[in-house]
Amino acid sequence: MTMETKEFTTVHLNDLKIDDLFSLNKSTIEYANPVKENIGEMPKAILVRLVSDNHAMELQMNKSMKNVLTPQLSEMNAEREDRFAEVKRNVTTAYKGRDAAKKAAAEYLKIFLNPYWDTNKKAMNTRTGVFYEMFAKYNENLALKLNADTIGISLMMTELEMSNTQFNTLYQTRLSQDAAVEGPSATSLRAAATKSYEQFCTAVEQAVNFAESDTLISLFNQLDKLRKTYARLIHTEGEEPEPNTAPAQ
Repeated sequence: MTMETKEFTTVHLNDLKIDDLFSLNKSTIEYANPVKENIGEMPKAILVRLVSDNHAMELQMNKSMKNVLTPQLSEMNAEREDRFAEVKRNVTTAYKGRDAAKKAAAEYLKIFLNPYWDTNKKAMNTRTGVFYEMFAKYNENLALKLNADTIGISLMMTELEMSNTQFNTLYQTRLSQDAAVEGPSATSLRAAATKSYEQFCTAVEQAVNFAESDTLISLFNQLDKLRKTYARLIHTEGEEPEPNTAPAQ
């Protein structure tokens, strides 16, 4: 019987912001480092280069972090995080409560929010794209809005969306200011980090297909899930979102 060939989800790395590329590489390294002794010599060797190239890019990015807008961005991000925590807290409270109507509404909203529940753990700029995707679906779905009314979080959702938009506006301003600072060196460092990431993923893909092991399968699945997240970010920022299908009550 022919074994199914495993292939990674396509991610157009050149369409990622430099911060997103760094975050993708960093998460990839965090998944791979603990198991590097069990993934084969080629992936292991390329991982060393990926760590080095991503660190060099991080040092260049840290120069940009000195921008005067950075403290303001950090404050806005903290506010955005608090607002989302408040939404989740209210949904959870209603879900655990005794009011049947509110409990049903919260269950509906919890199903919708589940893929976005841990957005606060992502990089600041990555959160922005995830929230844009979430609100594109929320605003198209009347049932979601009615259930938000039922448990009293409609205003919270509106304010969270506004907070996310305001954060992104300031973030884009900082990016424009940083472009002059980054210069050619950042471009070359990004190219090196991109190449190392691509080579590492190719090596893992080859290894899992020709020297399969439980460790490699697990790492492949973790990395592919990560790639799907960043591919979705590119789609969200570059195209119109697809119509949302409401979760079942």
